[in-house]
This record gives sequence, C-alpha cells and structure tokens, in this order.
Amino acid sequence: MKKISYEQASAIMNLLVVRNRTAKADWMISSYPHMRGVLVEAVEALDHYGWKWWSKQPRDFTQIQLKLVDILHFTLSHILSENDGNLDAAAITLVKRSDPELSSCHFDGREYVISKCDIPQLLELIAAFAVSRRNNLPLLEVTFHASGLDWNKVVNLYTVKHVLCIFRQNNGYKEGRYAKIWCGKEDNIHLLELASTLDSSASDFQLQLYQRLEERYVSLSSALATPLKSGQCS
Repeated sequence: MKKISYEQASAIMNLLVVRNRTAKADWMISSYPHMRGVLVEAVEALDHYGWKWWSKQPRDFTQIQLKLVDILHFTLSHILSENDGNLDAAAITLVKRSDPELSSCHFDGREYVISKCDIPQLLELIAAFAVSRRNNLPLLEVTFHASGLDWNKVVNLYTVKHVLCIFRQNNGYKEGRYAKIWCGKEDNIHLLELASTLDSSASDFQLQLYQRLEERYVSLSSALATPLKSGQCS
C-alpha cells in the first residue's frame, strides 16, 4: 500500500469541510470529541467482523470497510482541528503522518507487531489510542490494507459516503426525520449498489449518485412508513 498523496489528502480534506459544515456551520469552534467518534466506529466495525465466540455472527467486510472510512472521517476532523482549520496544512500533515508500512506500534508500555495482529486486534488498538485521545493514522492505514483497501479505494469510498452524509442531512438526519433503513437494508448498502452502476471518474459523479439516492429514497418512502410484506421491496 502506497502513502496517501497530497492530491488525495487535499481532496478528502475539502470534502470533510463541506460535510461537517452541512451538519453544523461552526463545527470548527465547537470542540467536538472527534476521537470519541473513532472509538465508537471501531467498536461498530468489530461487531461487523464478528467477535463473539459464544454466538454465530456473519462477517460483513463491506460494512467493515465503510466503518473504516468513518474512522478516517473523524481522524481527518481531528487533524484539521489540530491545524486550526487550515486545509493546506492539514493535508500536508496527513501526508507526513502517512506510513502504511508500519511494522509495530507501542501502547501502554507494550509493543504490538502488526504482522501478528488480526483485524479485531487492529481495531482494538485503534480504539485504545482513540479512548486515550491519541491519533494513529498509520495504524488505520494497516487496517485498511488488512481489509482489502488501498488509498485509491479509500478516497473513492470516502467520496461515496460523503454523498450519503450530505443526503442524510438534507433529509432531516439531524432532526430525527430521516429513515436509515430502506426496505430492510441500511442506506449504506443502497449507496454502494447505486455507486456500482456509475462511473466514479465522471466529473458529475457525486451529483449523479445523489440523484440516484434521491430517486430510490422517494420510491421507497411509502414502504418506509408502513410494515412491508415479504417480497414487496426489490
């Protein structure tokens, strides 16, 4: 896995600002606990991986990858806050900290060899750093790699998820009016289904994806309000 490029870092930092401002215009001065967001997303990713030895759990790598992208979002927010909202400085910091070849890390006086850590252990380490209010981008990068992602795929997924987050906010997510489950499937899954039908390199990719989301959400809106019979949703 290659380091993130400045162009990639700058692109996702710019998306980050748009997304955060959509949720709250003055987010930069609100002192939000971004590392708490990393902690929660890491725990949710563990649930998607399946960690309960006493119970059968399905393993959903698609959801794991999306949760890793959510962890990245809070990581970016933390880095931008560290740089007082300076986008260029934050992008440069992201590039400087990038180290996808991380071989080991130290936490609480103990060394962890990355090659000996499975995905649940990597997620636990991400959570451990987060709960102590420390950011560890290389640890996230090696978890990306272990989950089948490189920076090209991560940037693409971040862009796709960005569209959904803007869509959620525009449809009352913050006010509690937005329905996250569409016909028994989380909107994340609908999002990836729709994105797979589009050319992600198109200049209007984000607009096309937003329009597809809107069309599907509207078409299922009546089903969202009432119980569905088996087979009612396609």
